[in-house]
Amino acid sequence: MADIQKIGSVTGQPIAEPLQHKQPASGASFADAIKDALQEVQSVQNDAEKAIQDFAKGEVKDIHTVVVALEKADMSLQTMMQVRNKLLTAYEEIQRMQV
Repeated sequence: MADIQKIGSVTGQPIAEPLQHKQPASGASFADAIKDALQEVQSVQNDAEKAIQDFAKGEVKDIHTVVVALEKADMSLQTMMQVRNKLLTAYEEIQRMQV
């Protein structure tokens, strides 16, 4: 009986090289990128809270500054939630894949 051989190209050359897991060139991982983004959102939220407190104390006379800080915090939170939703959707889709 003949030995079973793996499928190859007609020329005898390998079809593709096996994939190698490599860290990104910058050295930052996906988890680090997510952690940094969450810290940035937290920082923006803290800045907005401080702006509200300063306005309530009368230290800030310009309401425009407070509103801008609040909108920036709101947009960063909404963006973070959308990224979270996309990540969950991708995870659920991967879970449904048949191997």
